[in-house]
Order: sequence, then C-alpha cells, then structure tokens
Amino acid sequence: MATPATSSIEPLLDGLADRIARRDLPPPVADPYAPAQVMKRLSAALKVLDPVRNRRGRHSQGKMLLQYLEHEAQTAADLARAAGIGRVAGSRAHGQLVAVGLLRWAYEGPRRVYRLTRWGEDWLLALGRNERLPERPAG
Repeated sequence: MATPATSSIEPLLDGLADRIARRDLPPPVADPYAPAQVMKRLSAALKVLDPVRNRRGRHSQGKMLLQYLEHEAQTAADLARAAGIGRVAGSRAHGQLVAVGLLRWAYEGPRRVYRLTRWGEDWLLALGRNERLPERPAG
C-alpha cells in the first residue's frame, strides 16, 4: 500500500499566487531605441519606399543607414563592409538608397562618397526616435 505524501503543497500554492499576481500585468515593453527595434522599424519603412526589395536586401540597407548615425560620409566599400555583405550586393543596396532619395553621392578626390540627403537625415532621425516620418519630397 502506498504511503500518503507528507510534503506540503504550500510551495505550489505560492507559485499559483505568483502567477495570479502577474497575469494582469501588462507585457514588458521593448526599448524603442534597442538596435533590434530600430532595425525592425527601418525594415518596415524601407519596405514602403522600395516594395520590390526582399527582406535580406532591406536588412542590408538598414545596416548601411545605421552607419550614418556615426559617420557623415561613407564610400561604397565602407557601406558594404558595415552591412557585412559583398561589394556587388552592397552596390545594389546603396544604389537603391540613392534611387529612393535617402542618399546622394559626390566625388571627394578619387573616391565616390555617399551622404544622407536632407530628407534622408530627417527621415533617419525621425525613424530612430520612433516619431512620424517626414513626407517624401516631390520629384
């Protein structure tokens, strides 16, 4: 014949009480400035600007754009290196950022250097701060 359990169920009741206390709490809010959250917003905003691009291309473009938080001007090789992609894929990615109006380029000595456009600066700042994005300029 089995002997009855002599241990107390009090720890189990305490666990249930803890679960009940937590059930009505709101879910934890993610930090809007965390890099993963900024990249998620970048990807969503880039999808609107360039719906043809795939998710991997938007991720590369987002990593390239984040470099402009630290640096004012970047060469194509620097942008590709920052995104962790090859030069050909990087060329396609930053070329499309120029086409949508976020980047512009100019020669500085023998190198072609890319910078954010005026709208690109406003757009990236608003996106990073999780604010309303500025309207895309006509033209």
